[in-house]
Amino acid sequence: MRDPSNVPHRVHLVGAGGSGMSGLAKILSQLGHAVSGSDLKPGRMFDALRDVGVDIWVGHAPERIEGVDLVVASSAVPERDPELVAARQAGVPLWRRPRLLASVTEAAPTVGLAGTHGKTTSTALAVAALRGAGGDPSFLLGGEVVGLNTGAHVGSDEVLVLEADEAFGTFRHLSLDAILVTNVESDHLDYYQTVAAMEDAFAQVVDRVAGPRLACIDDPGVRRLARRSEVSTYGFDQDADWLMSDLRHEAGRSTFALTGRGTNVEVSLPKPGIHLASNAAGVVALLTSLGHDAEDVAAGLAEFGGVRRRYEVRAITDGITIIDDYAHHPTEVAATIAAARLASPGRVIAVFQPHRYSRTADLGHEFGDPLALADEVIVTDVYAAGETPIIGVSGRLVAQAAEAAGARIEYIKRLGDVAEHLAPSLQEGDTVLLLGAGDINSVAPGLAAAIGDRP
Repeated sequence: MRDPSNVPHRVHLVGAGGSGMSGLAKILSQLGHAVSGSDLKPGRMFDALRDVGVDIWVGHAPERIEGVDLVVASSAVPERDPELVAARQAGVPLWRRPRLLASVTEAAPTVGLAGTHGKTTSTALAVAALRGAGGDPSFLLGGEVVGLNTGAHVGSDEVLVLEADEAFGTFRHLSLDAILVTNVESDHLDYYQTVAAMEDAFAQVVDRVAGPRLACIDDPGVRRLARRSEVSTYGFDQDADWLMSDLRHEAGRSTFALTGRGTNVEVSLPKPGIHLASNAAGVVALLTSLGHDAEDVAAGLAEFGGVRRRYEVRAITDGITIIDDYAHHPTEVAATIAAARLASPGRVIAVFQPHRYSRTADLGHEFGDPLALADEVIVTDVYAAGETPIIGVSGRLVAQAAEAAGARIEYIKRLGDVAEHLAPSLQEGDTVLLLGAGDINSVAPGLAAAIGDRP
């Protein structure tokens, strides 16, 4: 991977503790830049960034902007941030994250993995496939790849494998040589306002890609995309260019056949779930279209370790499995519960933390049916993610929707109360899903301890 020619030597990143910005900080440091960063609160990525030479601190330090050649801010950082104000006053160029991402993608052939759901896992699958086939791709994704313990890496291969995120319209700034679209559903309406505007953005991104364009035809949003943009398709639908068939789940593994473009290959994954299988099929189709051997790609997926917070087993205590999953959209919640059903010998208990007041206001009523797929459900209060509370919007909206859909539901406002409440009723064989994009994962250690402490 080449160093972006238009990025100066000394770069400071505001909001560097987040998954997207921390990955960029690591890549720039590995490419030889002098990188500093700040965030309002310490995060688990701080130590990893320090290990690669990034000077990172907590809070605002506008006096440390002096001597910096470029300041890059996360899309979520407000214009009034003291470090951004200091940069403007000092005449230091100020970019937002999408512009830096654009520069990075212009410096290397870039394979983009996009979609409302599944793009992080699909990116990690592509990395696993290429590494398993003997490659060393550069990569950048919004999660930590299990086994590699990072979400960013500068590899010896020329190619960059990138999670192409639709939030804030980021993917519209990227220079992509190939793209995979897993699905196109209603999300990020605080930015796009309408589903039509979001679908327009996906079409604009796809239409600019000169190389292979793969998309999952099983998704209604992708079907609409395929009517306006030229894409090759994959999925279970008989109209797919790459047809999936014979999906089997045995002993926690998923196996299926994929046929297309003169290729017939069997793919085996060490995790359950139809959506994971679908994402893997897309990756095989995409990489094969780029000239890689389908059998080599499939072999690379056979030992896929997963991504942190994507169906991640956090503990198995007294025969009870605790799984942490980032699912925070109705479709994601349904997919995760369905995957747990395939793997769990006992009940599936979902503990869901709604994410953002705006998303809860827009989609809260749609969580009812997905959550009702679990045997029991606990809903907590909303994780704000920096948003100002909206009057009348709380976790109760989701709890009421789940109750109306027939779920056995309890509303427990505080995360700290979940473990004590839930542990006594759990039985051997049960699976507990901790669902949400906030700090719901913090429940796992306390719950495992509470289970172990039972008489």
